[in-house]
Parts: sequence; structure tokens; C-alpha cells
Amino acid sequence: MRRAPVILALLALASSAVAQPGRAPHLVGPPPVQHAVPSFPARGPETAVTSPRVTPTDPIAARYSPSYETCMRRAVSTADMVDCAGRESDRWDARLNRAYQSRMAALNDRQRSALKRAEKTWLAFRQADCEAYEDEEWGTISKIDASQCFLRRTVERTLELEAFPADHGPG
Repeated sequence: MRRAPVILALLALASSAVAQPGRAPHLVGPPPVQHAVPSFPARGPETAVTSPRVTPTDPIAARYSPSYETCMRRAVSTADMVDCAGRESDRWDARLNRAYQSRMAALNDRQRSALKRAEKTWLAFRQADCEAYEDEEWGTISKIDASQCFLRRTVERTLELEAFPADHGPG
């Protein structure tokens, strides 16, 4: 009679582990980092163009462009998905650079120096953090995870810089 509690516990664990469509649930260890790879339908004539726009619930992924979503829906390989993330990262990187330049122009020398140090440190963090997601033992999915990390970190930093105080006023 000890089977019933074990089965119920496994069912509860399995149902709580199903959190991300299109990805296998992780039953051991910490939950996976969600890089907002949008779920997209299987390719085929019945779903090729008629699928509805993906509306991510993740507030960062919700900011990705419609062209990124279209690109990911059409992607058929790891290289395609990495390319989609790379093009979206380029768009966000341009926005990030505009936000950085705008903030730098509004700051005094001391503040500019501090922001410049912070930005250099952040660039090193993004690189190291996202490289950690890619490893040949994890297969090609790790290339997608790494490119999604790079995109996500770029969006997050862009939003931070756009909200960065340009001026607190005198004294």
C-alpha cells in the first residue's frame, strides 16, 4: 500500500515541473533559467502561416520585436534560432548604445566615470554569464540557450539604462 503515496508524490512533482511549453520538465535540481524561447507550432502546411502571434508572459520577452517572433516561428534549425536571437540582439544593442550615450551626455565627469566602469563590468558579466550556458556536452540546445541569454541580458540592461537617472538636480 505504499505505492499510492509515492505515485501521488510523483504526479504532483511532474505536474509542478511542467512550466515551459516545448521543453522537457526538469524534475531534479533547480528550475531552468527561462530565456523566453517562444513556443512555436510544429512546421507544416496546416500551421505555417495561420498560427497566432506568440504573446509571452515574461515581461522581458514581451518586449522582443514581432520580426523576432516571426523569425523564431519559421526557424527549423539551431542555426536559424541562434540567427534570430542574434538579429534581435543587434536591434537591442543599438538601442542600448543610444541609451548609454544619452545618459553619458547628461552626467558630470564623476558620474560618467562611474557609469563607464559599470558598463565595462556589465559587458564582461554578460559575456561570461552567457558563455556559461553553452557547452558541447549539452548539445546544440546550449547554443540556443547562450544566444537567448545574450539577448535577454541586452534587453534587461537597455531597460536599466533607459531608466538610469540622468540628473537628480543640485545638491
